Amino acid sequence: MSRIAQIQALVRNGLYYLTEHADDEAMQDEFDIYDIENGILSGRIRKTWPKEGKFEIVGKSLDGREIGVICRLTSGGKVRVITVYQDQVK
Repeated sequence: MSRIAQIQALVRNGLYYLTEHADDEAMQDEFDIYDIENGILSGRIRKTWPKEGKFEIVGKSLDGREIGVICRLTSGGKVRVITVYQDQVK
């Protein structure tokens, strides 16, 4: 199973959580939990940081905006969402 498929399966099963920082950043860009879920489920991995075990996923929020999510897989088998932001399409 690819990493994105693994992350998406965990999110579909509710096995994820947001850090306080991710929650704050999402609120600043007017994203809610459903936008974050949709961004991950509709997204692709754009960048990885192998040493840190982090992934940048870019997808679409429910209202169609580009959303970026930085996350990692925890040793407990969950997705830890580290930060969320409105992605600037280049």
